[in-house]
Amino acid sequence: MTQAPEKCKPKINAWKVVPYCVVIPCVLIYFVFFYIAAVQGAAYSFTDWNGISAEKTFVGVQNYVDAFNSDYLRMTLRFTVIFAVMVLVLTNILGLFLAVLLDKKIRGVNFFRAVYFFPAVMSTLTIAYIFNQIDYRLVTLLGEAIGNPTLAAGLFSSPTWAPYLVGLTQVWQSFPITMVIYLAGLQGVPEDILESARIDGANSQQMFWRIKIPMIIPAIMINLVNNTKTGITAFDIVMGTTAGGPGGATYSFAMYMYIKYSKQEVGYACAIAMIMAVIFGVIATIQIIYMRSKEVEL
Repeated sequence: MTQAPEKCKPKINAWKVVPYCVVIPCVLIYFVFFYIAAVQGAAYSFTDWNGISAEKTFVGVQNYVDAFNSDYLRMTLRFTVIFAVMVLVLTNILGLFLAVLLDKKIRGVNFFRAVYFFPAVMSTLTIAYIFNQIDYRLVTLLGEAIGNPTLAAGLFSSPTWAPYLVGLTQVWQSFPITMVIYLAGLQGVPEDILESARIDGANSQQMFWRIKIPMIIPAIMINLVNNTKTGITAFDIVMGTTAGGPGGATYSFAMYMYIKYSKQEVGYACAIAMIMAVIFGVIATIQIIYMRSKEVEL
């Protein structure tokens, strides 16, 4: 009596296991240091705690009430609106414009790509120092020459102009990453689709608005969310340029949190963090839903 042949057990491909071995620990680390910390921060926002003692006094929503009644929160919201709108609009416009230029087959295109990307590899403090020196060395001299006291004192020293100058500083640092993402999207547009459009008589503007823009919706979505996050959660560029001054005119949410934390008002600082997180979450969700609806229509 012949025995039935044994079924060969499928061999496990080691190379298929490697990605899981890399990704799973990263996910666990991210979960521990982000989600657990976020939940813990939300819990602390309902307490009066100095961050040192073991005693935490539950105060309910008092930290939130104090925050919304604070003039500093209103100043923070004003600066955040100015800063975030500048970063979101100018960074995306400049990044897309340069990406369109660099997508063309021109002489020395690789050189220009490297030059335009250079601000992204510079440290934030270096960029802040450069803009501070421009304001201190050039703007003040120009103000003295034309007799303008605002310029003579420096724009970073003006409560009116400082938020806009900090915003421009962040735009200069952020546009290279935005440009690269747009450039990758544009270079991913199939050439045969563009060639078919040319044969049908479409000009460059028609191909850009009706073919390229719809096909880079994922890149647009990434840049919108990323630049919104930069605009709402800014800290290092503010610390490097004005440290929240003059008179709190450039208080960002992160800067406000830092000041409260340094004063050992940890519960209050966590409440500010939760307000910032909710604002970013709502805006990012609206952006994603809107862009995905456009993607579906196309």
